[in-house]
Amino acid sequence: MSWSYLKNHSRTLLVAIPSTVALVGCLWRIIKRYPSSIIMVPTEENQFIIDHCPSFNEYRPTPWIFNGHLMTVFGVLFRPLPKIIFERILLPVDDGGGTIAIDWHTKPHPGQPILVILHGLTGGSDNEYIRWMILSASSKLNICCVVIHARGCGRSQLTSARSFCAANTDDLRISIKYIRSIIGDQTPLFAVGYSLGAGILTKYLGEESNKCILDGAIVCCASFDMLLSNANMEQWLQVHTYNRRLTNNLIRYIKQHEHHFAKTESLPNLNMNEAYQSKTIRDFDRHVVVPQYGYRDVEHYYSEASSKIWLKSIRIPTLILSAIDDPICPIDGLPIEDILQNQYLIAIKTLEGGHVSYLQGWWPRTYSYDNVVVIDYIKARLKQMKYELETKIDDQKSLSINI
Repeated sequence: MSWSYLKNHSRTLLVAIPSTVALVGCLWRIIKRYPSSIIMVPTEENQFIIDHCPSFNEYRPTPWIFNGHLMTVFGVLFRPLPKIIFERILLPVDDGGGTIAIDWHTKPHPGQPILVILHGLTGGSDNEYIRWMILSASSKLNICCVVIHARGCGRSQLTSARSFCAANTDDLRISIKYIRSIIGDQTPLFAVGYSLGAGILTKYLGEESNKCILDGAIVCCASFDMLLSNANMEQWLQVHTYNRRLTNNLIRYIKQHEHHFAKTESLPNLNMNEAYQSKTIRDFDRHVVVPQYGYRDVEHYYSEASSKIWLKSIRIPTLILSAIDDPICPIDGLPIEDILQNQYLIAIKTLEGGHVSYLQGWWPRTYSYDNVVVIDYIKARLKQMKYELETKIDDQKSLSINI
């Protein structure tokens, strides 16, 4: 190939070569295998779950989304937001007037299994990953779904001078007791948590231990080590992408409820002006969460919010789903040794998936891989419990969800 040919066809080659490389790359990603690592104690109960959950073995990502950053971004931007109408109740959670919003997808029927869903940082029932999980569970298993919001999240209003806290499980505990009181002791009750909600759920499971009133739990994209995750989020790329966006969401959150904090004598160390100037999540936590909840400093708060120390105390079947390329909650935080010492835990470590994304298929505008995994796991647990799942439910027999 002569120099003159290259010169005359340079524009064509500039398009053709990258296009060819991209096409070959996509074809390779279509045919290659993506085996997941399954980490567990080899018990009869765990093997039963594995045998009934073929989705655990491999996650095949959307072939043209080739890294965790793109997967995370497309997970937010690409999938449409399903239209779902909720029935909301405000649940009192403390003596100081604090409430949280609980959104019921439908009113439950006697014996109908329940799936509690916990959102990520400043999220809620209007997030696409929450709604796709609801659609999947309700359409494939006829499960009633309930979204438990953190204080002031999900377009709800704070009713006291206390925002949400990643280390506090009291609100979740009260919420699950409320749901159990409605459905009774014999109805299966499951929970799935995403990101921040996954960490809170994990800590709750460990704190409750043998007293836990859930029948199973799924922990998706959790930060088991908040100090490690925060250090990761303060790298240059993360600071200028995820960290900045999440910090802006937090500032917006506190501004919406500033009337609760502006004249609060019980919180003398809470400086709203400093909170509004926060550049990172760490800044916000230092100015807002630490003084509210009485932590010594941010390190103390993150240490208390880290759920890894609670894994050894979990005493109900729990599934953990994490991606190696998660750009927000690094896989290094997955406490493998602790998992291998607790027979109630099964962890799936996928090669790809990003953070709360797990898109699949060539045109990923529908159910994601985490939806498939959650459904498989709940089905397996119901079989393990020898629970007969009814496909038809009498619409006239709904339970009251009133407080």
